[in-house]
Amino acid sequence: MRRSAVFHSAVLALGLPLTVASAPAFAQDWYIQGFAGYAGLSDSTHDLNNSSARVDTEFDGGYGLGIALGRNLAELSGSNIGIRGEIELSYTDNDVDRVDFSGNGPGREGNTGGGVSSTRIFGNVLADFNTGSAIKPYLGGGIGVAFVDQDISYGGAPVRITGDDQVFSAQLIAGASYELQDGLSLFGDVRYIRDFGVEGTRRSPALVSRTDEDFETVTVNVGVRFAF
Repeated sequence: MRRSAVFHSAVLALGLPLTVASAPAFAQDWYIQGFAGYAGLSDSTHDLNNSSARVDTEFDGGYGLGIALGRNLAELSGSNIGIRGEIELSYTDNDVDRVDFSGNGPGREGNTGGGVSSTRIFGNVLADFNTGSAIKPYLGGGIGVAFVDQDISYGGAPVRITGDDQVFSAQLIAGASYELQDGLSLFGDVRYIRDFGVEGTRRSPALVSRTDEDFETVTVNVGVRFAF
């Protein structure tokens, strides 16, 4: 299931540049950018709907990648601050490192495997700050939808937490760009992402439970931006 999510997001990411390339130019009002980097998924607690027990999970560092199509909004910009809006498609993937099930007492569960992957579509608004140089810091945020795929297993039986859910997602962005030449920039940024109310199903030999959890991810990215 998680491999199909990777394939789906890769197809979309490859298809978007081809669509943009066939569109007419707009005097560098528009831009396309791609980025990749580290994704850290925070420790999570899965509360069970029919038990006081909980499942605590820790994750390895993973990876993220994304692509965005945007437009500089001259009508909303000034001499010191430039406003732009964009549509972003991004993907993160993290493997599980540790599982603690409170119903078995304290201690790490054995035979852990799987992880969490998320494909997200955001509408972002960002502000670039003019420093009078090639470097422009920026701040922004976005809201959208996340398609979250959970597949976590542990224990000897094994026990599994699975689910494909579509939830509301939001992010905050802070970074800086460096203009290499007219229309071409490098950038780096940090993004805090929260996926709200992700539901799944925990299946064990003794009980089937529904789970509900917010997932928090921090990504550190580098990328390239082309204006056209």
